[in-house]
Amino acid sequence: MQPAKRHAYAQSGDSVFTPVERELVFDVDITDYDDVRYCCTGADVCLECWPLMTIAIKVIDTALRDDFGFNHILWAYSGRRGVHCWVCDGKARRFTNEQRASIADYFRVYKGNENSNRKISLPGPVLHPFLARSYTEVLKGFFEAKLLPKQNLLSSEERYEKILEMVPDSCKIYRLFDG
Repeated sequence: MQPAKRHAYAQSGDSVFTPVERELVFDVDITDYDDVRYCCTGADVCLECWPLMTIAIKVIDTALRDDFGFNHILWAYSGRRGVHCWVCDGKARRFTNEQRASIADYFRVYKGNENSNRKISLPGPVLHPFLARSYTEVLKGFFEAKLLPKQNLLSSEERYEKILEMVPDSCKIYRLFDG
Protein backbone atom coordinates (compact mmCIF):
# COMPACT_ATOMS: atom_id res chain seq x y z
CA MET A 1 0.00 0.00 0.00
CA GLN A 2 1.27 3.45 -0.82
CA PRO A 3 1.08 5.74 2.24
CA ALA A 4 -0.05 8.69 0.15
CA LYS A 5 -3.09 6.71 -1.02
CA ARG A 6 -4.03 5.18 2.34
CA HIS A 7 -7.40 7.01 2.31
CA ALA A 8 -8.38 4.81 -0.65
CA TYR A 9 -7.98 1.77 1.59
CA ALA A 10 -10.06 3.14 4.46
CA GLN A 11 -12.10 0.61 6.37
CA SER A 12 -15.67 1.37 5.40
CA GLY A 13 -18.51 -0.58 3.88
CA ASP A 14 -17.53 -3.81 2.18
CA SER A 15 -13.87 -2.88 1.76
CA VAL A 16 -12.77 -3.73 5.29
CA PHE A 17 -9.30 -5.28 5.44
CA THR A 18 -8.61 -7.69 8.25
CA PRO A 19 -5.33 -9.46 8.87
CA VAL A 20 -5.22 -13.17 8.14
CA GLU A 21 -2.08 -13.68 10.20
CA ARG A 22 -0.15 -11.58 12.70
CA GLU A 23 3.20 -12.12 14.35
CA LEU A 24 3.28 -12.89 18.04
CA VAL A 25 5.61 -10.25 19.49
CA PHE A 26 6.88 -9.67 23.01
CA ASP A 27 8.46 -6.39 24.06
CA VAL A 28 10.88 -6.53 26.99
CA ASP A 29 12.06 -3.12 28.20
CA ILE A 30 14.86 -2.38 30.64
CA THR A 31 12.48 0.00 32.42
CA ASP A 32 10.55 -3.11 33.49
CA TYR A 33 13.48 -3.72 35.85
CA ASP A 34 13.74 -0.30 37.46
CA ASP A 35 12.56 -1.84 40.75
CA VAL A 36 15.67 -4.02 40.93
CA ARG A 37 18.39 -2.02 39.21
CA TYR A 38 20.27 0.81 40.85
CA CYS A 39 22.96 1.55 38.27
CA CYS A 40 20.60 3.26 35.80
CA THR A 41 17.00 4.39 35.45
CA GLY A 42 14.59 4.90 32.60
CA ALA A 43 15.91 4.09 29.14
CA ASP A 44 19.57 4.27 30.26
CA VAL A 45 21.39 0.94 29.97
CA CYS A 46 24.87 -0.07 31.07
CA LEU A 47 26.92 -3.25 31.35
CA GLU A 48 25.69 -3.72 34.92
CA CYS A 49 21.98 -3.84 34.05
CA TRP A 50 22.02 -5.38 30.55
CA PRO A 51 22.34 -8.91 32.07
CA LEU A 52 18.76 -8.44 33.31
CA MET A 53 17.69 -8.42 29.66
CA THR A 54 19.81 -11.49 28.94
CA ILE A 55 18.11 -13.40 31.74
CA ALA A 56 14.65 -12.31 30.55
CA ILE A 57 15.52 -13.60 27.08
CA LYS A 58 16.67 -16.95 28.48
CA VAL A 59 13.53 -17.42 30.59
CA ILE A 60 11.06 -16.39 27.87
CA ASP A 61 12.85 -18.22 25.06
CA THR A 62 12.99 -21.47 27.06
CA ALA A 63 9.28 -21.30 27.86
CA LEU A 64 8.27 -20.45 24.29
CA ARG A 65 10.25 -23.42 22.99
CA ASP A 66 9.71 -26.00 25.75
CA ASP A 67 6.24 -25.13 27.03
CA PHE A 68 4.58 -23.93 23.82
CA GLY A 69 6.60 -25.82 21.21
CA PHE A 70 7.61 -22.82 19.11
CA ASN A 71 10.70 -23.21 16.93
CA HIS A 72 11.03 -20.02 14.90
CA ILE A 73 11.91 -17.26 17.35
CA LEU A 74 13.83 -14.09 16.56
CA TRP A 75 15.24 -11.80 19.24
CA ALA A 76 16.18 -8.27 18.18
CA TYR A 77 17.42 -5.20 19.99
CA SER A 78 14.55 -2.74 19.85
CA GLY A 79 16.81 0.22 19.25
CA ARG A 80 16.48 2.04 22.52
CA ARG A 81 15.68 0.31 25.78
CA GLY A 82 15.16 -3.38 25.26
CA VAL A 83 14.47 -6.31 23.01
CA HIS A 84 11.64 -7.65 20.88
CA CYS A 85 10.85 -11.32 20.55
CA TRP A 86 9.18 -12.31 17.28
CA VAL A 87 7.55 -15.74 17.28
CA CYS A 88 7.24 -16.62 13.61
CA ASP A 89 5.75 -20.13 13.73
CA GLY A 90 2.62 -20.51 11.59
CA LYS A 91 0.44 -21.54 14.51
CA ALA A 92 1.48 -18.44 16.47
CA ARG A 93 0.65 -16.16 13.56
CA ARG A 94 -2.90 -17.53 13.46
CA PHE A 95 -3.64 -17.09 17.19
CA THR A 96 -6.72 -15.18 18.26
CA ASN A 97 -6.43 -12.19 20.57
CA GLU A 98 -7.58 -14.40 23.44
CA GLN A 99 -4.85 -16.97 22.74
CA ARG A 100 -2.23 -14.21 22.55
CA ALA A 101 -3.42 -12.77 25.85
CA SER A 102 -3.23 -16.21 27.46
CA ILE A 103 0.40 -16.61 26.46
CA ALA A 104 1.23 -13.14 27.77
CA ASP A 105 -0.54 -13.98 31.06
CA TYR A 106 1.57 -17.14 31.32
CA PHE A 107 4.61 -14.91 31.78
CA ARG A 108 2.98 -12.37 34.11
CA VAL A 109 4.25 -12.37 37.69
CA TYR A 110 3.41 -8.76 38.51
CA LYS A 111 0.11 -7.05 39.18
CA GLY A 112 0.09 -3.30 38.78
CA ASN A 113 2.25 -0.99 36.70
CA GLU A 114 4.50 2.03 36.97
CA ASN A 115 1.48 4.12 38.06
CA SER A 116 0.40 1.81 40.89
CA ASN A 117 2.03 -0.42 43.45
CA ARG A 118 3.52 -3.45 41.77
CA LYS A 119 2.93 -6.66 43.62
CA ILE A 120 4.31 -10.07 42.83
CA SER A 121 1.42 -12.30 41.85
CA LEU A 122 2.05 -16.00 42.41
CA PRO A 123 -1.39 -17.61 42.65
CA GLY A 124 -1.80 -20.93 44.39
CA PRO A 125 0.08 -22.68 47.18
CA VAL A 126 2.61 -24.28 44.81
CA LEU A 127 4.88 -22.47 42.38
CA HIS A 128 3.91 -23.03 38.74
CA PRO A 129 6.35 -25.45 37.03
CA PHE A 130 7.41 -22.72 34.58
CA LEU A 131 8.41 -20.43 37.46
CA ALA A 132 10.06 -23.25 39.44
CA ARG A 133 12.14 -24.28 36.40
CA SER A 134 13.04 -20.67 35.60
CA TYR A 135 14.20 -20.13 39.17
CA THR A 136 16.29 -23.28 39.52
CA GLU A 137 17.78 -23.37 36.01
CA VAL A 138 18.36 -19.68 35.32
CA LEU A 139 17.41 -17.15 37.96
CA LYS A 140 18.96 -18.50 41.17
CA GLY A 141 22.53 -18.54 39.86
CA PHE A 142 22.08 -15.15 38.20
CA PHE A 143 20.56 -13.64 41.33
CA GLU A 144 23.37 -14.84 43.56
CA ALA A 145 26.27 -14.23 41.16
CA LYS A 146 25.25 -11.00 39.43
CA LEU A 147 22.13 -9.25 40.69
CA LEU A 148 22.98 -9.15 44.40
CA PRO A 149 26.61 -8.02 44.04
CA LYS A 150 26.26 -5.78 40.96
CA GLN A 151 23.04 -4.00 41.89
CA ASN A 152 23.53 -4.18 45.69
CA LEU A 153 19.91 -5.20 45.82
CA LEU A 154 19.79 -5.90 49.56
CA SER A 155 22.58 -3.58 50.70
CA SER A 156 20.42 -1.26 52.76
CA GLU A 157 17.23 -1.37 54.78
CA GLU A 158 15.56 0.92 52.25
CA ARG A 159 16.37 -1.43 49.38
CA TYR A 160 15.23 -4.65 51.00
CA GLU A 161 12.06 -2.99 52.28
CA LYS A 162 11.33 -1.94 48.69
CA ILE A 163 11.60 -5.59 47.64
CA LEU A 164 9.45 -6.77 50.55
CA GLU A 165 6.75 -4.23 49.65
CA MET A 166 6.27 -6.15 46.40
CA VAL A 167 5.28 -9.28 48.34
CA PRO A 168 1.46 -9.21 48.45
CA ASP A 169 0.82 -11.06 51.71
CA SER A 170 1.91 -9.07 54.77
CA CYS A 171 2.08 -12.31 56.79
CA LYS A 172 4.84 -13.53 54.49
CA ILE A 173 6.81 -10.36 55.18
CA TYR A 174 6.66 -10.94 58.94
CA ARG A 175 7.71 -14.57 58.51
CA LEU A 176 10.76 -13.40 56.56
CA PHE A 177 11.83 -11.21 59.49
CA ASP A 178 11.14 -13.93 62.09
CA GLY A 179 13.52 -16.34 60.46
